[in-house]
Amino acid sequence: MQGSLYNHPRVVWLILLLILTAGLNAFFNMPRLEDPHMESRIVQVTTFYPGADAERVEAEVTEKLERKMREIAEVKEIRSTSRPGISFISIELEDRVDDAKPITARLRDKVAEVTDLPEGAGAPDFSDTRIYAHSAILALTWRAESPINYAILGRHARELESRLRNLAGTDFVDVLGLPQEEIRVNLDDAALAAHGLSIDTVAQRVQGSDARSAAGVVSDSRNRMVVEVSGALDSLARIRRIPLDFDERGASLRIGDVATVERAFEDPPGRLTYLDGYYGVVVAARMFQDNRIDAWSMQVDRLMRDFEATLPSSITLERIFDQRDYADARLNDLMGNLAVGALVVVSVLMVSLGYRASVVAASILPLTLLAALAITNIMGLRIEQVLVTGLIVALGIMVDNAIVITDEIQQRRLKGERRSVAVAKTVRKLWLPLAGSTVTTIIAFMPLILMPGNAGDFMIGVPAAVIASLIASYVIAFTIISAVAGRLVEGRKVAENDTRRRLWWRDGIEGRWLADRFRRSLEWSVRRPLRSMIVAMGIPLFGFVLAGQLTEQFFPISDRNQFRIQLFMPAQSAIEETRGAVERIQARLQQEPALRSSHWFIGSRPAKFYYNMFASNDGVVSIAETVITVDSFSDVPKLVPRLQEELTLLVPEAMVLVREFGTGPPIQAPLEVRIIGPDLRVLEEIGDDLRSIVSRLPHVTFTRTTLKAGRPMVSVVAREDDVSVAGLSLAQVESQLQALTNGIVATHVIEETQEVPVRLILDRDRRRDIGAIADMNLMGPARALEADRSFADLPISAIADVELTTKVGAIPRLDSERMNTVQAYLDFGILPQTAFDALQAALAQADIIVPPGYRIEFGGESAERDEALGKLFGTVGLLIVLMLLAIVLTFNSFRMAFVTFAAATQAAGLGLFSLWVFDYPLSFVVIIGLMGLIGLAINAAIVILSELRGLPGARAGDADTVIAGVMKTGRHILSTTITTVGGFMPLILAGGAFWPPFAVAIAGGAFLSMIVSFYFAPAAFLWLTRRRAVTAPAGQKPAVPPQGTAGSPGAARPAVPPPSGAKS
Repeated sequence: MQGSLYNHPRVVWLILLLILTAGLNAFFNMPRLEDPHMESRIVQVTTFYPGADAERVEAEVTEKLERKMREIAEVKEIRSTSRPGISFISIELEDRVDDAKPITARLRDKVAEVTDLPEGAGAPDFSDTRIYAHSAILALTWRAESPINYAILGRHARELESRLRNLAGTDFVDVLGLPQEEIRVNLDDAALAAHGLSIDTVAQRVQGSDARSAAGVVSDSRNRMVVEVSGALDSLARIRRIPLDFDERGASLRIGDVATVERAFEDPPGRLTYLDGYYGVVVAARMFQDNRIDAWSMQVDRLMRDFEATLPSSITLERIFDQRDYADARLNDLMGNLAVGALVVVSVLMVSLGYRASVVAASILPLTLLAALAITNIMGLRIEQVLVTGLIVALGIMVDNAIVITDEIQQRRLKGERRSVAVAKTVRKLWLPLAGSTVTTIIAFMPLILMPGNAGDFMIGVPAAVIASLIASYVIAFTIISAVAGRLVEGRKVAENDTRRRLWWRDGIEGRWLADRFRRSLEWSVRRPLRSMIVAMGIPLFGFVLAGQLTEQFFPISDRNQFRIQLFMPAQSAIEETRGAVERIQARLQQEPALRSSHWFIGSRPAKFYYNMFASNDGVVSIAETVITVDSFSDVPKLVPRLQEELTLLVPEAMVLVREFGTGPPIQAPLEVRIIGPDLRVLEEIGDDLRSIVSRLPHVTFTRTTLKAGRPMVSVVAREDDVSVAGLSLAQVESQLQALTNGIVATHVIEETQEVPVRLILDRDRRRDIGAIADMNLMGPARALEADRSFADLPISAIADVELTTKVGAIPRLDSERMNTVQAYLDFGILPQTAFDALQAALAQADIIVPPGYRIEFGGESAERDEALGKLFGTVGLLIVLMLLAIVLTFNSFRMAFVTFAAATQAAGLGLFSLWVFDYPLSFVVIIGLMGLIGLAINAAIVILSELRGLPGARAGDADTVIAGVMKTGRHILSTTITTVGGFMPLILAGGAFWPPFAVAIAGGAFLSMIVSFYFAPAAFLWLTRRRAVTAPAGQKPAVPPQGTAGSPGAARPAVPPPSGAKS
C-alpha cells in the first residue's frame, strides 16, 4: 500500500456506500439470539423401568445401553445415573466433532439395536436438543375455583404445541408439567383371584379385543379393497364390555364386573408445574438459530392473541419468558457503549487534535462496527451476547489506527505540507507498522478461534468480532479516514508555521506545561536506558507476582435478573410431600416486593430459561426447581443469601439451594470430589469420610453425595417352600405383584392424532402402604380350584413376609465406572477457588485411605476451568511463533520484535496489577481482556519503534532525536489510551461480576502501559542501538548522522555517544 485514495474521491464514496449497505443489511437481517449457537455434542437417553431398584436398572438397562453406545468412536464421555425405576444417561461427543447430526443419528441407531432390555422397561427416550435454551416459554394455568382439569388443560396445551411447531422458524417444542393421560382399569384383585384370572390374563383379553390392523385385501379386475375387522377400542363402554370368561351356562364375565373403567391422569402424577401460585402446563419453544429472535417473537405474539381467543375463562395464557428481552438488552448495551465510546473519542480528540480531526477519527467507530457486522454475517455468525462482547472489546482497539493516521496527517499539515503529499507520506510510512500491529493482535485472539468443542462454539463470537473489527479498521483507516483527513484537517502555509498561531479547538491543545515535564522525564529515561527499563518493568513484574494472590472465579456469575431455587426432598418422598414444600416456599416468595415471577417444576426437568441450566432429574418426584425473576440484577445479591437462610429454616426436612446463574459450562456444584471404583459399599464409606471433611470447610452451606445408599423400600421376602406348595414360582410372584402395583399398559385408544394408553392396575386404595401389599391376592394354579368351582384366595402374606428395608437409591457412573461424588455448595459471594484451596489443605492433613482400584478426582469449577484452559492454550506455542514472524517481518529485526514482545508481556502484568488494585478475581473473561490489552500494547510499541526506526539520528543512538520521536508519537498514544479507558468506564461503573473485571483489566492495564510505551520501549531501542545500529526501514538509505550529531567532523558530542565500533 504505497499510495492513497486521496485523489480518488469516487472510490472513497463507493467504499463508504458498500460499508453502509453491507453493514446495515447485516444489522437488520443477521439472526439474533441471546446465546451463541453450539453444536449439540450432548445427547441424553432416559429409560423408565417401573418397579426395578437402582441396581437392577444399572445392570439390566444402563449397562446395556452404555456398552452399545461405546461402539461409536466419537463418544468422549458417558455419565449415567441409575435410580429406582429410571435410567438417565448423558453422552458427550469428542470436541473434534463439528457436525454432530450424523453421529447422533448413529447413536440413535445403536440405542435402537439394544433389543434385550427387560420386560417392563419402556423404550429409551433419545434427545439431542436439551442443551439449548428455549426462546419462548408459554404457560397455560388453571384459574377456576374448581379442581384443575388436566383433560381440558392438556387438550389446549397439545393444540398450542401443534401451532407452535407449525410456526415458521420453530425448531422444537416441549410440553412440561402435563401428567400422563390414561384410561385406567382399576381391578379388584380378590374378584380376579376368585375367577382364576391374573392381570396378565386380563391384558391378553384386552389386547385380543382391540382389532385395528388390516385383515387382508380383496381385488378383482376393477377394484382393490382392504378388509378390516371392526372392533377397535374407542370408548370406555367398549372396554367395559370386553369378555373375560364364561361359566357353564354361557354367561360371560366382563371387565366391568371386576373393575371400574375411567379416564384419568396419573395418580399420583409424575410431574407438575406450579406457576406463580397456579398449577398449569408449560409449552416451551426453541427458535431455529438462523432466525431473528425479534421477528420470530412477534409471530409468537400474534399466535398467542389468536389462541387466547379460543380458551375458556378457566384457563389463562401468558408468556413467562421471552428471550427477545435479553437479546435486545445485549444489543442496547452495545449501542450504549458505542455512543459513549464515540463521545469519549470525540471529546478527547477535540482537546488533543482539534474538532476536525476528532470528528474524522471518531467516524471510524460506526464505520468499523458496520463493516465488522458485515464480515461476521459472511462468516455465518449471529448477533448474540458473546459477539456483542467481542464488539465491545474491539471498541477500545478499532479507533487506534484512525487516531495514528489522522494525527500524522495533521502534524504534516501543520508543518505546511500539501494535502495530497501529507496523505501519501502518511500512508507510505504507516501501512507496514500498522499492518504488523494488526496481524499480531489478530494472532493474539487466535486461541479463541481455534478453541475446540462447545467452549469454542460458545466463545467464537469474541475473536471473530475483534478480528473482523481489526481488519475493517485497518482498511477503513487507510482508505476512507486518510482521504477524508487529508481534505478536512486544517494546515497552514510554511510562512505561517508558528506555534503561537496554534488554536486548540482547531489544531488540538499543545499542553506546553505538560509537554515540558514529559520531555524532562524522557531526558532522564534515555540518558539512563538500562535503569529506565528496570524501573518501567517494576510494576508489571509486581503484577505477575501479585497474580498469585488473585482469587479465581473462572466463570463469574451472570449479570441477569434471575436466579433459581432447587429443592431436594428425602429420596423416598412422594410428589405430594414435594408439592407441599413447594407451596410453602412459594407463599414465602410472594412476600418479596422485588419478585416478578416464580415458576416451579416438580418431578420434571425445568424449561431452560438460561443456556447453562442443567437438569438430570426428569421423573424424580422428590426434586423440584424454580426460576425466579426479579426487578433488577442488583436485587439478586440481596435476595439470594437471605432466602437461603430463611428457606432452610422454613423447610428443615429438605435441602434448599438458592443459587445465582453463572457463566460458562453447566456446573452441578461449585466444589466436587469424585471417588471412582467398583464396590458400592467402599464408595459409600470413602464418600462419607470425604463429606465429613468437606462439610467442616468454611463457608460450605450444604453437602451431598450422589451415591444414595439409604433409600427406604418395601421388601417382599418370599418363603420359597410356601411358594412351591401354592404351585407358583418366584418369577410368577414377582410378575403378578409388579402388575398389581405398577400396572400394565395393555393397548392404546386412538383419539384423533393422540394415543391414550389403557392401563390395568390395582385400585390405589389397595396399594397405599405395606399392609395393603401383604393383603394383595395372587392367582394360584388350576389345581387350586375349589369343589364349588371357585378359586381360593392366595394373599401375599400366605407365602411371604413384607418388610421395610433400605437399598441404594442412586448409582452414578462415569465412563462405565461406578462413582460417588461429594458435592459442596457455598455461601453467596464465596469464590469456588477459595473453597477449593481450603479443601486441598484439609485433604493434605486428613488420613484418607484409598484402596487399590479406587481413585479420587476433583470436579466442579476446578475441573471445568482446567479443561477450558487446556483448550484455550493448546495452540499458544504455534501462535507465538506466528506472532514473532509477523513482528520480524514488520521490522526486519529480531531485536525490535524482542522489544515489542517485552512490551506486550509487561502490559499483561499491568492488567493483572489493575485487577489486584481493584480486588477483582481472575476469570475467563479477564483472560479475554488481557488478550485485547496485549493487542493495544503491541500497537503502541510498534508505532513508537517505527517512528524511532525511521529517524536517522535515533538509529544512530542520538538521545535528542529519540526524545523528539517519542514526543511526536506521544500525542496519539495518549489519545488512544484515554479513549480506551473512557470507552470502558461505563462497564466499570455498571457493577456486577461479569463486566467490571474485564473492563478494569483492559482500561487499567492500558493506562499503566503508557509507562511501558514511553519509558521502556524507547529506552530499550536506545540501549540496543548502543550495541549495534538498527537497520533502516525498507526504502530508506542507511543513516548518516546529521550535522551537529555524533559521527560528523567537529560535531558536538551526542547526548548518548554510540559505543566504539558501532555499525551504522
